[in-house]
Amino acid sequence: MQLPLYFDYACPWAYLGSCRAESYFRDLGVEIDFRPVHLRRLVEPGVGKPPELGPRKQKNAANDIRHWAEALGAEFDPAARALYKTDTSLALRCALVAKDLGRFRELHYPLYRARWAQARDLGRDDVLEELLRGAGLDAAAVLARAKSPELEERLTRDTEAAVGRGVFGVPTIFVGDEMFWGNDRFELVRFYAAKAAARG
Repeated sequence: MQLPLYFDYACPWAYLGSCRAESYFRDLGVEIDFRPVHLRRLVEPGVGKPPELGPRKQKNAANDIRHWAEALGAEFDPAARALYKTDTSLALRCALVAKDLGRFRELHYPLYRARWAQARDLGRDDVLEELLRGAGLDAAAVLARAKSPELEERLTRDTEAAVGRGVFGVPTIFVGDEMFWGNDRFELVRFYAAKAAARG
């Protein structure tokens, strides 16, 4: 059984979910199918800006990420929050190319660590080139393909397909037609995945 997991490198919660997804569900005999989507395009039309957080809630939100990171043994650099406006679409397209070449995980995890554990800008070609080389890929060739209209259209199509399934944020996992949004819904994912496995 495959569990599609929709993600964007722009989201710290998707980073934390990615850190544990494969190990958390491994004993159920499922495979995580990582699916890059552009988070900014998942926003539902007509929805206003979220309310501004007060200082107490801001502090709690920062601590929430820190607590989860510590519980999962995931590195997290608070300075990474300053890169929230970085466009990760090129990194997502690089991940799609790496997936085609059978090197997805070799690039995926270093991309996430660079973004959230090292506070590196994934919108920069030089950063991506270094990570692509580290994944054993031809950096120039992958970047050239990732910048092509073909890959831009593909990421758009994949994101629109996710929207068509009801996805509005990341990380989102499906078990059959059941959708679960958020790193903190993994326990529910596990429950429904076990039910599906028991049904055979």
